[in-house]
Amino acid sequence: MPEFKNETFKIMQIADTQEGVKVSPDTIDLINAALDREEPDLVVYSGDQIWQKSKFKGDKNKVTEVLGILTKPVRDRKIPFTVCFGNHDRQVGLSNEEQFEIYKGFDCFIGENVQGIDGTANHVIEIKAGGKTEFLLYLIDSHTSLSSGYDCVHENQIEWYRKTRDKYEKENGKLIPSVVIQHIPVCEIFELLTEVKKGTKGSVRGFRAHAKKFYVLNKSRVNKSGFMKESPAEPNENSGEFDAFKEKGEVIGVYFGHDHNNSFHGKVNGIDIGYTQGAGFHIYGPGKDRGVRIIELKKNGTLDTYDLRFKNLVGKKVKEPVKYALFQIMPTNVFDAVNRITKIFIGIGIIAVIAILLTFLFG
Repeated sequence: MPEFKNETFKIMQIADTQEGVKVSPDTIDLINAALDREEPDLVVYSGDQIWQKSKFKGDKNKVTEVLGILTKPVRDRKIPFTVCFGNHDRQVGLSNEEQFEIYKGFDCFIGENVQGIDGTANHVIEIKAGGKTEFLLYLIDSHTSLSSGYDCVHENQIEWYRKTRDKYEKENGKLIPSVVIQHIPVCEIFELLTEVKKGTKGSVRGFRAHAKKFYVLNKSRVNKSGFMKESPAEPNENSGEFDAFKEKGEVIGVYFGHDHNNSFHGKVNGIDIGYTQGAGFHIYGPGKDRGVRIIELKKNGTLDTYDLRFKNLVGKKVKEPVKYALFQIMPTNVFDAVNRITKIFIGIGIIAVIAILLTFLFG
C-alpha cells in the first residue's frame, strides 16, 4: 500500500486524456513534465482515458498499446497508479471490465474492482504512515451517458462507501480522513456558481436541465486561479452521494474531471470539491491551460490542492499546432454543437433578410 515518505503525500489526478489510436505527443509531454516537477506518490487516471470506437473497433491489442503509452510515464518512474472510468472509455468496443484486466497486466497498477456493487473499479486505497492508516482514497465509478444526460452513482455503491467508512472507523477507533475521485461531478458543484443574466461577461450557458440559465464562478468561494469555460454536466439525478459524504465529516475532498474546460475548487458544507481540467490534446480542452491536479495530503488530516498547466510546465509551443487549433474550436458536446449550428443558421437567415431588403430598396 502507498505510504507517506515525509510529512505530505502527493496524489496526481490526470483527467480526460481521451486519446484515440494515435496519442498526442503534447499529452505525453504534459504528463512527463508534471511528474518530473511534483514527483507524486500516487497517480490516478480519473476516466475517459480513451475513446473512438470507429478507430479501435474492439481491438484489444490496440487498446492495450494506447493504455500502455498513456501510463508509461508513470510506470517508468515506478509510481503506483490506479484508475476510475468515465463515460467514453467503453466506446472503444471493449467493456470497462475488459479494460480493467488490461490495466492489471501493467507494472505499478494497484487498482481493485470490488465485486457485488454496480460499476467497475470501485475501490478504496489505504494511505499509511508508520503502519497506520492516515487517509483513505475512494475511487468510484460514476457510470456513463444515458439517452439524455448522465447516470449517477448508484445506491449500492453509496452503501458500500458507508460500510467501508464504518469498518475503518471501528478498526481504528476513529474516522479516517478521506478523499474521493470519480469522473462525473456531484450535483452540489452548482453551489460554487452564481446564476447571472444572459450576456454577463465570462458567463457560460447551462447544460440540459440548466439550459435556460447562465453562470459564473462565485469568486468568493473558489480558488483565485480557477476557471470555468463550460457548464457542469452533472448527473440527471442526485442520488444522495454527497449527502452520504457529509454524514460523519471524514470526507475532506471530492474531485472529478468530465468537463474538460473547467478547473476550480471550493468548500461546500466543509468539503472541498472541484474540477480537474482535461489533459488530452486530441480532444477539446482549455488551450494551454490543459493540465493535471495535485492533491497534497498532510498527516494532520488536512489537504492542499492545486492544478499544474501545460503553459507553465512545457511552454507556449505545441508539437501538433494544426490539430491543436482544430480541437480548440471543437464543440464540447452535442448540445453545444446544436447550439452553434443554430446560431450559424440564424446568422445566415439575418444576412439573407438584409440582402433581400437591400435589393428591394436599392435594386
